[in-house]
Amino acid sequence: MLLSNRRNFLALSGAGLLAGCGFTPVYKSGTAASDLHGKIAIDLVRGRNGFELRERLEERLGFAGNDAPYTLRFVLKTTDKGLAVTKDEGTTRFNLEGVVSFTIKDNTTGIVVFSDSVKNVTAYSATSETYPSRVAELDANVRLAQSLAEQIANRIAITAKGWHK
Repeated sequence: MLLSNRRNFLALSGAGLLAGCGFTPVYKSGTAASDLHGKIAIDLVRGRNGFELRERLEERLGFAGNDAPYTLRFVLKTTDKGLAVTKDEGTTRFNLEGVVSFTIKDNTTGIVVFSDSVKNVTAYSATSETYPSRVAELDANVRLAQSLAEQIANRIAITAKGWHK
């Protein structure tokens, strides 16, 4: 009866495959990723995008005090590219691309234990009105920063076992 329902069969098959490949949850208690919560200080950066990125990283990684064993430093670069152009040469659609290069330094040894970069793209529409276009651009910047922060937090969690003591 249970196997006659295709969804149940596929769910049980998928669970069996994951168990067979050695899959374990990243944030399970006792893992390197869960142990890092609140242990990575994040450097201050200038600009609204840097602020948004740092805020989201602190939400995901936890707030770390001055005695944190690790420090995360990052460089954020964004570019704005016009996509859709009207007949009178007005741009109505923009792609906002962000690239973040980041490093994690062990504060006791001063050695960089992990470095990587992430990239993401978001888009927004512009109108002939200044205010709505500016609001759309600001919202796209926030979305981009939050998305990049999610990627960074995921990379840290996934790789923590290799560099976290």
